[in-house]
Order: sequence, then structure tokens, then C-alpha cells
Amino acid sequence: MPRTKIECKMSANELREFCKTLADTPNLTLKRLQELAANRGISISLMGAKRFKDGAFAAHLEHLRKARELAEQIAEFGSIDSGSLADAGAAILMQQVYDELTNGEKIDFDTFSKIISRLRSGDHRQRELSAKLKLLEAKLAENERREAERAAIKEKALSDINSCGGLSEEALARIEQHLSQL
Repeated sequence: MPRTKIECKMSANELREFCKTLADTPNLTLKRLQELAANRGISISLMGAKRFKDGAFAAHLEHLRKARELAEQIAEFGSIDSGSLADAGAAILMQQVYDELTNGEKIDFDTFSKIISRLRSGDHRQRELSAKLKLLEAKLAENERREAERAAIKEKALSDINSCGGLSEEALARIEQHLSQL
């Protein structure tokens, strides 16, 4: 479909912002679209508004729908816990590359590859932290187990001492001697 007057007069960023404005406009009519374009200094007919609404704006809405579906898939992907953030990010970037290829815009592969690299390093850091967390949890469990054993041994020793009538004078003297050396 040939480009409309609005598409010709606006940069890609301006067009994206204009489409966002239109998407946020309740009960958008062709007359209202024409007014919003006029607010940006672009005079169009009602037929021009219809062509834009059926063309570029419809494509923008389709892009939003796909992005929402992709976000839902990523959320589902993350809840399964079988994938990584980088895998989900790579899926989004592939969609963006496809969108830019089909729009005829220049693709900045360097930026895309840097983003993927950062996502991958984030996944690596997340795996490292998860491994450290598991190690610390294991150490904590081991310390709690040892402390429980010590408490049980101490309790048994006190019970044994009390059942035998307490400590002798000689045992008390040895204990005091050991304590004074600490």
C-alpha cells in the first residue's frame, strides 16, 4: 500500500507517537483523526484519514496485538521456569528484526547483538547467584543439623549428670581448670 500523507510528513518516531496517541483516543473517528493530524500541522481529507486508519494505523494496532501476545508467551515461558530471560529477549528481538525488515527500515544488528549479549550475561549471573544461594542454603541446613546434635548431646549430658546426683568435687575442679584456660 502506498504511503499516506501522514506517513510522508512524519519521521518514524513521530509516526509511532502519533499512532500511540490515536490508540489512546477513545471512540476514534475519521474526523477526530483528521483533527489530531491537523494539530501536528498535517492537513488531510477524510479519505486520507481513512487510508491512514486502514493502513499504517491498522498495522500499528496489529503490532501492538502481536507484542501483547508475545508478552503473554514470555510470561508463560518464564512461569514454566524452563527458559531464560535471554531466550525470551531473543524472541522479542527476532520479532523486532522481522518488523523492521518488513517495514524496510535499516536494521542495527550491532545494537541487537549487544542487547542479546547483555541478556545472556544477565542469565549467567542469575545462574551463578542461584548456585551460590543453593550452596548457602545447604551450609545453613548443615549448621542447623550440627547445632541440633550439639543441643541433644548437651541435654543428654545434663540429664545423665542430674540422674547420678550431680558432679563430684573432683569433676567440678577439672571443669573449672579447663574453663580458666579458655
